[in-house]
Amino acid sequence: MGTPKVLKLERQSVILPKTAPRAGKRKNFYSAKVAVGQPGQKFHVSFDLGGGTMVLPAESCTDTACLERRRYDRMESKSAEDIQANGKLVEKNKPKTFLHRRDRGTLGLHSIDVGEGKVKGTFVRDQVCVGQEDASLWQENEGQEDARCFPLAMLVASKMEDMPFTLEPYDGTVGLGLAGMSLSEEFNFLAAFHRGYFPRWQPMVFPNSFGLHLGGDEEGGEIFFGGYDVKRLTQPLKWAPVADPKEGRWQVAISAIRVGNNTIDACKNRACRAAIDYSSSLFAVPPNLASGIENVLAFESSPSGFGNGCQLLSIPDIHLELESGTTLTLPSEDFVNDFGAKEGVTLRPSCEPQLTHHHADEPLGLDTFILGESTLRRYYTFFDADSLSVGFSLAAGAQSQGANKILALDNGNTGGKKGKEAAKGDPVILLVQVKLVRSKTVS
Repeated sequence: MGTPKVLKLERQSVILPKTAPRAGKRKNFYSAKVAVGQPGQKFHVSFDLGGGTMVLPAESCTDTACLERRRYDRMESKSAEDIQANGKLVEKNKPKTFLHRRDRGTLGLHSIDVGEGKVKGTFVRDQVCVGQEDASLWQENEGQEDARCFPLAMLVASKMEDMPFTLEPYDGTVGLGLAGMSLSEEFNFLAAFHRGYFPRWQPMVFPNSFGLHLGGDEEGGEIFFGGYDVKRLTQPLKWAPVADPKEGRWQVAISAIRVGNNTIDACKNRACRAAIDYSSSLFAVPPNLASGIENVLAFESSPSGFGNGCQLLSIPDIHLELESGTTLTLPSEDFVNDFGAKEGVTLRPSCEPQLTHHHADEPLGLDTFILGESTLRRYYTFFDADSLSVGFSLAAGAQSQGANKILALDNGNTGGKKGKEAAKGDPVILLVQVKLVRSKTVS
């Protein structure tokens, strides 16, 4: 059995600009170091739970978003191979080609926090190494003890739109979704990490699993490939099977939703899902179910204060009862995006809690919720691609929140403003990337 590899996640925070959906809000980005090619070219990459493709900017890309990143030079790598979408060499027996007639990929991203954009490029297979902090120590062969190296097919971007990619403070993205999110197994990071350089008939030495820890204010986090860190848990993991694993998303089934002690009707006659993705800052709800949950929250919340608006607000927790029997409890700071009355209600200032709505209806599904960064900082999460299950444990150090969390509002008045105003010819492979929701079509 291989030794687990631990990647330290670095956290960087930005205030989102006016062009972003959650303008004026603070957004955290997480990244870790990997090396690509022989000799290794070092990159900071985001590990995306909903993605199925690794993306790096090409050395030839001159778009602003590319120039602000470290760019990948396939010509400098002895292990790089130009490939088609099916994994075959573009030119038979020639690892590199200058042919223009080859498969090209377009990857579209839709993020709840930062918005929409596309990258375009070609496909390359190269060696990827993880688990060694100093990229200069990576060797040409997978023989060293500290790193795990393996071949991986990726999209190398020659075009990258300014928004939202200029906001991302890292070089590229690695998809950690299941096989159904990738074009093929060799594009899937988990499958490639699992297999390494071993032939298909040889038994695997690495478990196909990883643990995710997102730290508090003073630290970033870590990804624990091949196992999990028991010191991060406060209790044994509670398991939930992956719902519809062929879709490729890490998602679990919800049987009921409670606001405080009241079970609401939202998921009684629906196949509700909770998709897991820390690229969303908060717990996010589908728009068709948002109004009902917000109405119950407004009814159950207890405002107090005088004059123009409220000064304090007591908000009940939201409890997600999973079909496996596990219950995830979310205090108000995990789901309240803003305060104010519903649109069109302007008779008086209001402290009604508002949720984050996602609008990725088609690829994500009408009844799918998103467990975002705030929830994953509260719960240590273990993702097992072999058993197709997810384990949850309240994270060590996570603050225990009561059912009557008190939130203070600035001067008891939001001024009626929303959150964005409160703080200032060739074959083409289409990959639709919606942060946590990725799907693919081949034409």
